[in-house]
Amino acid sequence: MLRGEVDMTNSELLRTELAHAVTAGGDVVVDFSELTFIGSSGIHVLIDVATKLGERRLVFTGGGWGTYVVNLLRLTERYPNIVVDE
Repeated sequence: MLRGEVDMTNSELLRTELAHAVTAGGDVVVDFSELTFIGSSGIHVLIDVATKLGERRLVFTGGGWGTYVVNLLRLTERYPNIVVDE
């Protein structure tokens, strides 16, 4: 679960945590319910993870700010393995 803000000061921590999830196999699920902000550096991390997953899915749950940004940027159209599960 992401809490608070993801920006350039902590996006590498997000990258590290998601890298563990990628190597574990299967879909990667990220809960946005307590996310209050995600900056471009955080979005870049999510795009990188989606690319590394290949056929596996990057699933966003919890709605909120993160889901709004994902939909606004049409990431689900550009990266078909990104799924928003509200």
